[in-house]
Amino acid sequence: MIALYIVRHGETDYNKQGRYLGRTDISLSSDGIRQAKELTMEVKGFPVDVVISSPLKRTMEMAHIIAPDKDIVKDDHFIERSIGVYEGLTKQEAKNKYPDLYGRNITRIFNEAPPHGETIKQVQERVFEGINELKQKYQGKNILLVSHAFIAKVINKYFHPDLSDEDFFKFVLPLAGIAKYKIF
Repeated sequence: MIALYIVRHGETDYNKQGRYLGRTDISLSSDGIRQAKELTMEVKGFPVDVVISSPLKRTMEMAHIIAPDKDIVKDDHFIERSIGVYEGLTKQEAKNKYPDLYGRNITRIFNEAPPHGETIKQVQERVFEGINELKQKYQGKNILLVSHAFIAKVINKYFHPDLSDEDFFKFVLPLAGIAKYKIF
């Protein structure tokens, strides 16, 4: 792998409504489709050899729109973090339904998670393993990876291992945003 381009999927209705998405498998909204189409010209300028995507609908749709002439390889390593009982809820709904968890800011504790969800540590292990596999499998290739906000945070941590926990959470890849990492 020479370069890794991370693209976050475009907007969904849940993004618009301020809901926790996690593994909820929903499509891009009309605005998300527009965002993807706007990104297409920029992505066409990248020297992409391989396109990898999370298997969720919103990322697969994004990948097919921005790289229509490429085969898309689904990779479960890069599926969004499962946030368990929070999935589909707004922050206010999560606060009302699970006040103890919400008060502890459970989604930001590295070794804990909402019930039936993944810890940050579990997600890091999964994503780091995925990146290491990509580096081995696609040596000398440029990769476009279509994924999710939390996965982008974890990938940023992979390339910046000394990042503090505070800075880990400060990194935000916007909807239909792109981050680039070079591998030497």
